Amino acid sequence: MIRTPSATAPRRRAARWRAAVALATSAWLAPAGAADTLRIAASRAPVSLPLYVAQQRGFFADERLEVAITDCIGGTRCLRQLLDDQADLATTSEMPVVLHAFAQPDVAIVATIAHASDNLKLIARKAGGVRTSEQLTGRKVGVTAGTAAQYLLETHLLDVGVDPQHVTMVPLQAEDTVAALRSGRIDAVAVWEPFGYAALHGDDAVGVRLPLGGGYIESYNLVARRALFSRDDELVRLLRAVERAEQFIQARPAEAQAILREQLKLDQHFVDWVWGGLGFRLSLDQALVSTMEGEIRWAQREGHVAAGARPNVLTLIHAGPLKTVKPAAVGTGS
Repeated sequence: MIRTPSATAPRRRAARWRAAVALATSAWLAPAGAADTLRIAASRAPVSLPLYVAQQRGFFADERLEVAITDCIGGTRCLRQLLDDQADLATTSEMPVVLHAFAQPDVAIVATIAHASDNLKLIARKAGGVRTSEQLTGRKVGVTAGTAAQYLLETHLLDVGVDPQHVTMVPLQAEDTVAALRSGRIDAVAVWEPFGYAALHGDDAVGVRLPLGGGYIESYNLVARRALFSRDDELVRLLRAVERAEQFIQARPAEAQAILREQLKLDQHFVDWVWGGLGFRLSLDQALVSTMEGEIRWAQREGHVAAGARPNVLTLIHAGPLKTVKPAAVGTGS
């Protein structure tokens, strides 16, 4: 018997051919168009504005990056998400990085994305009668352990002649500080924004601000575990996007403030309150190194870490990606 070809056979062969071509084409195009994913645990605060701008303005997407930003309150909790592998990068002040390094130096700063000269506040309970830092001897002061707020509080007390050992330090999370002041559980608190603002403003404001000296300028940094450094190309693209965001903030501050208000559900009065104390500039400078060295000495002297070898500050900085993006911004010698 002679078999005659089916009328549908050519159509089947054509369909198979089209499918094969489509598969080959998608495989060829995918590497160029695919976005790399980075998870960032970012403090829900104005210091994270460069990340919000880069996300909202599409600067991450322009660098073929898919960035997922998750909120956390304070750098210590952002760092914890990183250590628990819930994030690839975290934002934090330098202090939690320093303290973690005594236990395991597996985290390093990739870049400073913001400086804050007025982010941290020392606030006394209005009804408690404390009006100077010297009056805090024997009082209860709330503080979040392991943070820049703790470092600034204790060094400030020493500067004004108050032994921190003669102050009762009450451990608190930042979001609980206003309620603790209002209830009288604490007489004062060292805390960051926006919680300082909440304690000082409104018809029922509970706090009064105490002057802080010492000239400490907080750095807010992108940090990563060393395992991520095999993906430096992604970090370079990330920092390029953040650099564009910081240029946008400087050139178009009103639009940047609008993004901040929308992201954090803030009012303009609060933005005006914090804006002058913020500086958005990618860097890894010698001031960061000096600050971290001072924090290491403080942590050992005050017994906040176990006795032993000091971490090498330069091993806590990974400067390669920033050197690629903005070489003039790196002045750490690393």
